[in-house]
Order: sequence, then structure tokens, then C-alpha cells
Amino acid sequence: MISLSKEQTHRHLRLYPRLLPQWWVLIPIEMVAFLVRFIGLGRYHGLIYDEYYYVTAADVLIHHKPPVLVKHLVYGIDPNLLSAPPFAKEVIAAAIMTFGNHPWAWRLPGALLGAFVPIVVYALAQSIFHNRQVAGIAAGLSAVDGLMVSTSRLALLDSIAFPFVIWNLFILWRLYDDLHNDRWITRKTLWMFGITLGLGFSAKWIGAQSILMAWIIFALSWRRIWQSPRRVMYIASVTVIPLVVYFLTYAYAFPGGFHQSWLPQNVFLAWAKLQWLILKNMWTLQFYHPWTANAWTWLGLPRPTAYLWITGAHDTIRLLAFSNPLVIWLGLFSLLIMVGRDIKTAHRLRPPTLFFVVWFLVFYGTWLLTPRSKFNYYFLSMMPMLIMSTAYGMVQLFHIAQGRWRWLGLTEGLGVGITTLYLFPLWVGLPMPNGFYHSVFWSPTWNAKPKTTPPSTQSVSAHVMPITTKAAASFDAGASVPQEWSGFETGLQHNTVFNWDNPIPLQTGYILHTGPVADQPAVVGHDGFVGSNNNQLIAWNLLSGRRLWTDTLPNMVMTTPLVWKNEVIVGLGNKAFRSYSQTQGWLRGTGTNGLMAFNRITGKELWFTPTIGEDMPTPALQHGVIYEVTGTGQFLAVAATNGHVLWSLPLAGFDSMSSPIIDGNQLFVATNVYMKAYPASSSTVWDINLLTHQIVWHINLPVASGLSDNSPAIADNILYIAGVPRIVNLKTGQTWLNNELFAISTQNGHILWHHKTGGGLLPLDEEEEGIPFVAHHIVFIANPANRNLSAFDAKSGRLIWRTLLPASAVANPILQNSVLWIGLDNGMIVQIQASDGHIRVITQEGLGGFGPAALILFPHALLAASKTGNVAMIPVR
Repeated sequence: MISLSKEQTHRHLRLYPRLLPQWWVLIPIEMVAFLVRFIGLGRYHGLIYDEYYYVTAADVLIHHKPPVLVKHLVYGIDPNLLSAPPFAKEVIAAAIMTFGNHPWAWRLPGALLGAFVPIVVYALAQSIFHNRQVAGIAAGLSAVDGLMVSTSRLALLDSIAFPFVIWNLFILWRLYDDLHNDRWITRKTLWMFGITLGLGFSAKWIGAQSILMAWIIFALSWRRIWQSPRRVMYIASVTVIPLVVYFLTYAYAFPGGFHQSWLPQNVFLAWAKLQWLILKNMWTLQFYHPWTANAWTWLGLPRPTAYLWITGAHDTIRLLAFSNPLVIWLGLFSLLIMVGRDIKTAHRLRPPTLFFVVWFLVFYGTWLLTPRSKFNYYFLSMMPMLIMSTAYGMVQLFHIAQGRWRWLGLTEGLGVGITTLYLFPLWVGLPMPNGFYHSVFWSPTWNAKPKTTPPSTQSVSAHVMPITTKAAASFDAGASVPQEWSGFETGLQHNTVFNWDNPIPLQTGYILHTGPVADQPAVVGHDGFVGSNNNQLIAWNLLSGRRLWTDTLPNMVMTTPLVWKNEVIVGLGNKAFRSYSQTQGWLRGTGTNGLMAFNRITGKELWFTPTIGEDMPTPALQHGVIYEVTGTGQFLAVAATNGHVLWSLPLAGFDSMSSPIIDGNQLFVATNVYMKAYPASSSTVWDINLLTHQIVWHINLPVASGLSDNSPAIADNILYIAGVPRIVNLKTGQTWLNNELFAISTQNGHILWHHKTGGGLLPLDEEEEGIPFVAHHIVFIANPANRNLSAFDAKSGRLIWRTLLPASAVANPILQNSVLWIGLDNGMIVQIQASDGHIRVITQEGLGGFGPAALILFPHALLAASKTGNVAMIPVR
């Protein structure tokens, strides 16, 4: 047994530097660190950013019902096996088990660990520079650093992995320093180092960067390690021990071999194959995201990662992940000075400089090498080094005898302090007056990244060929272009065919690249307006085809823009499930949801009314009041002038894309309740009296899915709506379903007739039924499952004809004279004889497939918006 001398024991304890003499510095710093991470931690009740994945995984691990819908759910098994190791999710799960399933509970581990990071930074800086001023400044900057604070306030993998990474780098420096000064290092220290390396690695793979750095530092100290009796433990601490710890964090999955058919049943083989799949999937993963930022931009003025964005009528809340750019630049400059000084005076890099250079190359270089899509918050592990470098540079300047250099150090400190206070609201999600908020945004690059950056318009004469129509030459089946757009497809029957009374002809033969379009554009006067799944709202001129303005919004725009007086109004939302209610089942719409209004001429935001669930259905507007149903089943009446909620009614479940329709003083809309994945627990059509604010009647239809996606049509006091009576998810990744059309009396809610339109296979998550269209006492509806277009007698429900289309269709057809026009899923546009279903003309426009957005027809032009993001004005002969 080896006994330690008093001197050896003292040197061993140096791994934990004495902090008590600096209590008067550290206690205020820690108070600030705790305050900025904990105040308002549970204020935002929904899932923020990637909490959508990791809180869900934590709930699944402990057999809790997750807050969002998880397909192919196996309780106890991490649903995102292929994206990240499990330790951070297990920590979040432990917090939920201990304190309950509350936002502050699942964010607690990251905030708590993050609050102690300034102490570790203080200890590391003190150990490297042997200067309490440098250590104090570095700890203070770490307490309020934008990346550290914003990330630690969310339940993300990084918020748990990052504190382990910084702790491991502190121990690594102590080992490196002790090796070069021939100090004794115990097995206990090396065991602890290996275990915490493994925990950091098993929280997120940024922990592997600290292991790589340890290998490099140990390689640089190899001679001393080889001469040590602990050389085997040194090697084990950065290889075997972290790997065993990493393996054991998967223990929850051992009994059933991970319960995945695509993994071997042997635990060891399954684990090994899983790691290979994670590496293969994550190393080259490339995808569009509005906040991606290439790694080479991180050292400049980066694109922050927007964790949260809530816009109000008078103020804005944003939680952005980025550090003070001034600290980054000063830290880099100071590091370069350190490198130059060492080379000039010692002809080599001294240990502190070498440690920082290796830190920079490992934690930044690996991100430069990987081809995957990246985000600015990946820079998190770099910031403590740059902060310490900045602090060292400030103190060095201040201690130079010449006055002007001392003033430069003070100026740097003052500049960092002022910019930190200036940017601080963006790092903690404080409400900011809109004027101040816009002044804080320094650069356009801080906005969301558009999916594509093509010219505003593009000539497409080579791709969008004129459509030839055999219809009669006269154009007598259209209304004038509206001066206001007040609801889904302008009317009760959904026929968007317009005359063009302007003496200046429409510009044709161009494409606007918008991002995927879910609902039809709006055309008002001589302007067009369209929203996209790229979080954009675009206005363009119909006479020239040129964009007027583009706004980037905090969520998808799936609604047709409403245009009223000088306002353009849209709803925000997405189809992700946000939470589960014991009474309402699944509720829909993550992120920022609500109704937003913009100035029709300038695109400037006028007001915003937030809602808890999504606002994907196109609202209805009448007499200056906007009516909408949200992803939480809440019916809202909102003043169009200022966005104030006038009155509301609770309905049930959620409304996905069933746009409300107004007939007189009655409003009709559909919702679904999903207490499980499928089938729907109830599928309801509602009749609401807009004068009395009461529900007149409601009827539950015998359908299992899809009713809340279907926008009804009305003619002669009969409402037409479609649903899916039966749906089966197959292991092939498709669904088998059939469709049924219902005719309901608008006076009492009685079903007058119903007719099945057939069944077939569809890919998962596709639109399940067509939208009805009524004209001349005939109801037309497409069935995407079997590619049929059917025509029914509107009063009796008798089938008049049925035609097989070349591909599936979801949108309703429109009627010009005696010809139906409809866009198909494969990008074709088909003209059909309305009397007998005979297909007259088929054209392929190369715009991509068409979704629920119906066509808009003018005398010599066709406006088509595709789900691949092309809005085209096609010439028609």
C-alpha cells in the first residue's frame, strides 16, 4: 500500500483550489448566475425548441404519457434512439419523477448545473493564470453569457452535457499541469476523470470532443505518463472507463434488447450497431431549418438560434442563443496575442496557451469537418475559453504601466458590460417594447434563414407552358376580383374563378419561390398574398409579377391571408402535437401560435394575438370580426382592428385545417378529439350563432379521422363535409382508408344523406380526403386514396359520375363555364367536363405536386400554388 506524504497530499488537494478567500466575489456572481437562469424558468408552459424531443423522450422512459404524439411508441424505450445518447434524457426524467411534469421541473437540471459553471470557470482561470482578477472577470462573464444562460434555461441535451464538459476540461488542465510539475496524481482522481468524461459523452456527443482533447493533451505529455506508475490508469481514464459509463447509461434498454426489430436481440451487438447508426445518421445529417448557421460564421456576427419568439401588439419576447460578439472578438484577439508572445519570447507555446489552442482546434475544428447542418449554439463549449482569454487580455492591459493601455483595458471592460446589458433581454426572454426590440437586431442575418434564396421572380416560359382550353371563348362564369378576402376560397361554394376588369393585363409566365403552400393565395385588387410553411408571408403585384414585401414569421403560415381594409391577416401554427389533456385528448400546435396582422402596403406588423394551440385553418371575417378555431378547440372572435379577443367558446379537441365558413349569422366548423392516436374519439360539426354567441347545434359524425382537416361547403341550406370512417396504419409506412361525404342540414344538424367515395392506400401523414365543391346543384369531391373525382346530386346524394384521375387530388375543383379545373399530387393540371366527368385536357407544369390549395382562374391566366413552394401565374389560351 502506498502512503502519501504530507506534501503529496497537499498537491493532490490542489485539484480542488481554495475558493473561500474569494467568497466576496463568488457569492454575488453565483447569485446573479442563479437569478438569470431560474427567474421565470417555468413561465413558458409549452415545449420550446428541441424540448419537443427530449422532454417527450424523458416521459416515455418513465412510462408517462408524453406531451406530444409519438408514433410506434414503446414505453420505457427512448423514442429518439438514433439521434443522441440517453443520459441527459434520463436526468430530465429523474427531475420529472421527483418534482412532477411541469416546465420548471424538466428545465431544472440544466438551470442548476449551468448555475455552477461560473465556479468551475473561476477555478480553471485561477489555476491557469494564477490571477484572481482574471478568474473573477471570467466567472462574472460566464454568469451572464448569452449562450450559457439561454441554453441552461431549456431542457436540452447541451444544457446538461456542457457543465460536464467544462468540469472535465478543468480536471484535464489540472492533470496536465501536475504532470509537467511532477505532482502526485491518485487513482481516485483518474477514476473520477474517466467517469465524468463518460457522463459528458453519454449526455451528448459534444462530450466526445473533451475525450479527444484529453487524448491530445495526454499524447503531448506521453513521456511523463509513461514514466508514471499510473500509466495504465491514465490510458483507461480516457478510453475504457468513459466507454463503460457510456454503455451503462443504456441499461434501461438491456432487458428487451432495445425492443427494436432493426437491432439484434443481443444487447452488446444491438448497442454497437446503434452507435454506428447514430454516427452515420448524425455526422452527415443535412436538413433545412430557419436557424441553421454554418460553423465558419460563428466567429463573426452569427445567426443566433431562436429558442422562443412571441410577438405581441406592443412588445416582443425572444430567447436567442448567442454570445456577446464583442467577447468573442476580444477573446480571439487576446489568444492571438498569447500565441505571438510565446513564439517570440519562448519559441514555443507555453502550457496555458497550448491548452487554449488545442481547445480551440478540437471544439471548433470538429464542427468545421462535419458536413451536417449546424447551429450557433454548438459554439457553447468554446465560450469559456474565449471568456477566460478576454478576461486575461483586459487584466494584462490594465496592468501595463502606460496610461493609454490601461484606459484601453478599461474601455474593453466597459464595452463588454454595456453590450451585455443591451443584449441581455434576448438571452433570458424578457418582454421588450417593439421599438427597442427592433433596435437590438443588429443584422438581417439574425432573422430566420429562408429555405431558398432565388431572385424574387423568375421567368418560367421554358417550364410553364400556356394551357390550352377547349372551353367556350366567352368567360361568363366569374365574379370580379374581390376588394377584400374574407375567408376560405371567398365563399360558400369554393369557386375561385374571377373576371379581370383592370385595363392593364395580368402578368403571366413567372414563378414566385415561396416555400410549401398549404392554402390558396389571396388575390385582392391588383395584388396577391400568400403564406408558406417556410414561415413567410409574401405580397406581390399581379400587374408586374414582382414582390412587394416579404415577412418572416415565428411559425408556419398555412392559412390563406385575409385582406381587410389596409390589413393582411394570417394564422400561425404547425401540425405537431403540443400536449395531452385528460379531458380534450391531444392538442395541436407547438411553438408560437396566433393571429397576426400586417400593413397591406408596407408589410409592417400591426398586431399579434397569441393562442395556445395552432391557427392553421383559414379564419373567417365578417363585419370587422375574425373568427378562428385553434389547436386546443377554442373558438375565438377577434377584433380585426386591434387583435383584441371579443368573445370565445370552448369546443372540443382541436381544429387542424377545417376553415370556418359563415352563412348569414351562422358559422360552421369541424373539430376532432383524439384520446388515443386512432381512431378519433369524436368528430364534430358545430353551428355557432354569431349574434347570440351560442352553439346552435353540433353533431358527431361516424368518422375515425380527417374531419378537422376538411373545410365544408354550403349551398341551399345544406353543408357538405368529408371524413374517413376507417383508417389503418400499415407497417409498410402507408395507411389504408376510405372516404365518405356527408350532407347535413344547416338548420338542425340532421344528416340528409351520406355516400362513401371509396378506399385505398396513402403514405402516412398525407391529406386523407378531398375538399367538397358545390355548383349548379352538384357536389364534386376528389378522393386521394383511390384517385377518383366524383359528382353527386346535391339534394339526393345520387352518384352522377365518377372519373379516375391520373394521380390523387386533395384540393377542390373549380368551375369555369362547363369545365372543372383541378391540380393533382403529381403536378398535373386537369380539365374535366362537368356534365359527364370526361377528361378534356391534361398538362404537366413542372411546379411540383399540388396540395389543398385550389387553383385560381382568370380569363387568360391560372394562378397555381404547389406544396413544393412554387406559386406560378400560367398563361391560358
